[in-house]
Amino acid sequence: MATGQLITAQIDVSPVQEALAETSKSLKSIQRATLRVVARATAGKVRAAIIQSDLHVRTGELRKAYTYKLKRSGNEAIVFPRALTSGDRTIFPKAMTLSYGHNGPTKRFRNWRITPRGFVQRGQEYAENGNYMDEVQKLIDKELEKYWS
Repeated sequence: MATGQLITAQIDVSPVQEALAETSKSLKSIQRATLRVVARATAGKVRAAIIQSDLHVRTGELRKAYTYKLKRSGNEAIVFPRALTSGDRTIFPKAMTLSYGHNGPTKRFRNWRITPRGFVQRGQEYAENGNYMDEVQKLIDKELEKYWS
């Protein structure tokens, strides 16, 4: 689900919890592990969409800026562009302008338009469609292998 300009993911972890019920993992650790997998894959989809977009500039700074963060409660993850250095706070407006587009004019440029590329929306679509279940199944299999082998 999108909140403002960020991608926020909330998922139902009950199938994962049922699969891992006989292990020693708690609900909170299951939630955090599942959200971590989903957020990592969503950020990867955004980075892949940046590479595939038709930007005719170097996209390394923008691609590297997209990361994810889990909330302390463990029930929500946010995918966002972070500033790569402490002094650079311009990556967020750059990312949103390139992803959502921008209409001019300004005092300097009378008629200009930056067309949207839609790389943030690709990550949002990935998170909403539930295409991450293969990665979640790998997480479940890995955890079960640890406890049952």
